[in-house]
Amino acid sequence: MKNLALILIFAGLILGCSSTHYLNKGMYDKAIGKSVKKLKNNPSKIKEINVLKQAYSNANQKDNDRIEFLRKTGQPDIWDEIFNIYNNLKNREDLVKVLPENILSAIDYKYINYDDEIISAKRKAAEFFYAHAMDLLKKKDKNSAREAYSDLLKVKGYYKDFKDVDSQIQIALFQGTTNVLFKIQNQTGIPFHPNFEEELLKISLSDLNGQWLNFDNKPNPGIDYDYNIFLNIKLIDVSPEQVNTNNWMETKEVQDGWQYVYDKRGNVMKDSSGNDIKVPKYKTISCKVSETVLHKSSIISGFMDFYDNNTKQLIKSEPITAETYFDNVFTQAVGDFDALKPETIQKVKNSQPIPFPSDVDMIFKANAMMKDIAKDIIYNHKYIFN
Repeated sequence: MKNLALILIFAGLILGCSSTHYLNKGMYDKAIGKSVKKLKNNPSKIKEINVLKQAYSNANQKDNDRIEFLRKTGQPDIWDEIFNIYNNLKNREDLVKVLPENILSAIDYKYINYDDEIISAKRKAAEFFYAHAMDLLKKKDKNSAREAYSDLLKVKGYYKDFKDVDSQIQIALFQGTTNVLFKIQNQTGIPFHPNFEEELLKISLSDLNGQWLNFDNKPNPGIDYDYNIFLNIKLIDVSPEQVNTNNWMETKEVQDGWQYVYDKRGNVMKDSSGNDIKVPKYKTISCKVSETVLHKSSIISGFMDFYDNNTKQLIKSEPITAETYFDNVFTQAVGDFDALKPETIQKVKNSQPIPFPSDVDMIFKANAMMKDIAKDIIYNHKYIFN
């Protein structure tokens, strides 16, 4: 019973993919493809010839009816679809005409040369898309320019060198692109250190660009920027150098030879074998430990302000802060190192005194961090420019 069910399922799958199935579903080109493939292997299959005849006739009738309807509408935008339909007719004809003559006769095959219609529709489609793109570009707005760009790519798909299509594509790209300028404003009340702004403007924004979005960190002549991003620096500060020292003593009891055990009379005591009794003698050793902690910090803070230059409005303001720290712990020991704990010995071995960095170094370290934070904020607010 189980095997019978599997056979029925398999048979159903085969039937479901048959040319008859596709014909009944109105999927004429799939039915044609299936029938042609079978008839190439077995030209005498009457069933497949009948399916092919009906599918081929129905498909061509459907396409020709559609072309006739489109022509009757008189609309200028019909030629792209008509071009595609004529290509379908030609491809369908090319698929079937390789069959033997008796099959072609049986399905009432008549060769039709579609080349002139294809060439004419192709030319009219290209002319329509080009003219439509030119009208869109005259509107001087970004959405229209982006639509024009799409139309011009269609023209380019028809004819690579149609009129001045390449230069018009560049114009559409230029008009359709949203341009954003990143700028720095010093609101600290004191002049920036030389090279501070230059270093901050080295922020890499090119990887945030998209097809219709461009970021610049320096003004590009000839571009009217749609948005400005102002990094308003309100605070640059470096903390005083802090030095904190912690001193402590570590001690340990260690064996320091032996000593005899005396009885009440002052005589050396003997064990059961007659040997003198002696015990270990201990002493306390010590080592002074000095741990010095160096600490210094720097901070740059302000706001990232997003402005729409067309409306002259502030769209968004985000706080931004970059803090960096210098910390160094230096441990020294004076005395008997055998008195030190294992962890203290490791501290002493691994300690290396490092001098405080200069204020300038601290500021530029925070500057580098500020660039990464600013870039993340811009990335998270790209939706503003859509």
